[in-house]
Amino acid sequence: MRTLLLVAGREFTERLRSKAFVISNLIIVVVILASVLLPALFIDDDATTSIGTLGGEATAVGEIAVGQAPAFDLDVEVVALDDRAAAERALLDGEVDAVLLDASTTLVERSLGPRLSSLLANAANAHQVDAVLDEAGVAPEARAQLFAVAPLEVEAIDERDEAIDVFDPSILVVYGAVFLLYGLLVIYGQWVSQGIVEEKQSRVVEVLLASLRPSELLGGKVVGLGALGLAQISLFAAVGVGGLLVTGVLDIPAASWGALALVVPWFVLGYLLYAALFAMAGALVARVEDLQSAVLPVILVLVFALFAAQFALAAPDSMVASVAGILPFTAPIVQPILISAGQASALEVTVSILLALALIAVLIPLAARVYRTGVLRTRGRVPVREALAAMRQRG
Repeated sequence: MRTLLLVAGREFTERLRSKAFVISNLIIVVVILASVLLPALFIDDDATTSIGTLGGEATAVGEIAVGQAPAFDLDVEVVALDDRAAAERALLDGEVDAVLLDASTTLVERSLGPRLSSLLANAANAHQVDAVLDEAGVAPEARAQLFAVAPLEVEAIDERDEAIDVFDPSILVVYGAVFLLYGLLVIYGQWVSQGIVEEKQSRVVEVLLASLRPSELLGGKVVGLGALGLAQISLFAAVGVGGLLVTGVLDIPAASWGALALVVPWFVLGYLLYAALFAMAGALVARVEDLQSAVLPVILVLVFALFAAQFALAAPDSMVASVAGILPFTAPIVQPILISAGQASALEVTVSILLALALIAVLIPLAARVYRTGVLRTRGRVPVREALAAMRQRG
């Protein structure tokens, strides 16, 4: 164990001292902070929308809009203006957001937002109906009750959504974390295979194996890089979650917080799975030039997992998404998406974790045997059939 930890420490510190690694991490941290802090600086959810009015009819529509504004998630105030020239000056100076010229005409500098446009259209229509009811002799109190608008309450028999709103900020946060997880799995997996091939090509592995067992050398490499990756994704998670909590810029539901919390442990499971595959691929080749073709099948599996996550966004309640959330090679990427959408039950999450652990228990000894078979083959590529035959002979 002591020897394994020495190898792990060497792998950890070598990558950590790399200037490219440090600079890339600083850039990612800055991007995460900017994506969290900039909306808090430039978006004011409590801003009041000012509506200018010209004349009595416009003022009446404005007052109706003030009463209906909470249903449209707006805070509206009415500002009386003297004439058209004063209205144009107020718009250009930013004193008002729109001006009601009469009961049905709105003056704006460029365009109305969708919520304000819907509010004013509804208020103008209510004003016209109010005039008809007034002529019919309906009491003012009854007319006021008719035009009161309350937010629509929706109840669902099945609480699970049929589709995910990809523009929901909480979903975007989870998907961004999943995409970052995918990138780290690709990078750290390739670092494992690249380190194996570089040691073989430089013949350094022959010196190392004079005092180390192959399992210690491979285990130290996997543990060291995995610890670095765990520290890296923990840093990113702390920066992102801390920024969200401090600014409160997004209303993150409990399911999305749970999905974000599972990104780190899913990185550990996903890394162990894919590191074993990348290690086997690296042990079968002797030159860095041949490495890309050797690891291509593993990368394709990771790309398929990312596509499965995108499919889960479109159809989270489908059988394909459910199966992809349980299968060990796709679960690390898909499962957080399903959890944030409320599609993954506790049983499904537990089963996916147990399956991943079971496959890891199979793949790690298998990777160690392939590594022992091919690590000293410093010339040519070891055919998979020959590696398996050598493993059987050793067994």
